[in-house]
Amino acid sequence: MKWDADKIKRDFGFDAVGVVRQENKSIIVLGLETEPDKNLDEFIGGDKKYATWCFSGFKKYFSPIVDKFLTELEKIDKDAEPLEGYDKSVNIKALAVKAEIGIQGRNTLVINNINNKFQSRLRFRVVKTNLDIEPTGKGYYSKEKDVHCDECRLCELVCPVELLKDYKLIDSELCLAHKQLTNRKPNLVRCNLCWIACSKDQYWAKYKQSERDTIIKMMLPEHENMYNQ
Repeated sequence: MKWDADKIKRDFGFDAVGVVRQENKSIIVLGLETEPDKNLDEFIGGDKKYATWCFSGFKKYFSPIVDKFLTELEKIDKDAEPLEGYDKSVNIKALAVKAEIGIQGRNTLVINNINNKFQSRLRFRVVKTNLDIEPTGKGYYSKEKDVHCDECRLCELVCPVELLKDYKLIDSELCLAHKQLTNRKPNLVRCNLCWIACSKDQYWAKYKQSERDTIIKMMLPEHENMYNQ
């Protein structure tokens, strides 16, 4: 049985699948859309049970599909394994760009450029396998200017700690969203202004209006007028 990106997407219900070849391995990038009724960015924490924040949305919606896929893949490749992007050894967004699932926007999120269907709402998991699967892209990663990014620079302007510049997150350790992963404050509203500000996805920005307003009042009161234009 031949495995390819289209088959994996069709058989297991992913919204996007890309493949990159590295060191005689196939790196499979699995994409799923975060939606209002399937929020992959949902998180819980800030209490005695969770010392750090737990991404409950991934666990609830993404993990079961990935586990099902891995179960089938391991039948023909016992060494197949998921790769985690929590450390600096795996850059999942870069792999998604190499697989041509999308381009990297200035906010460093992957903007889907296939009919602009998912915009920046795709979230990713990655699996490595020995199977020789046809790559979906040229394997080239670039942060250079792309026609799918509007060049509005809103994401750069709204970053409370000014860490976004020329498609790069200058210091991930200083990123408020990253720092908040170890914040045990209850009912924390996690910073995601660089995503909500993205003019490529007005649908999601409208849905996240109240959350955006809360973040602005907490972190950027001086920018309220700019956002309300």
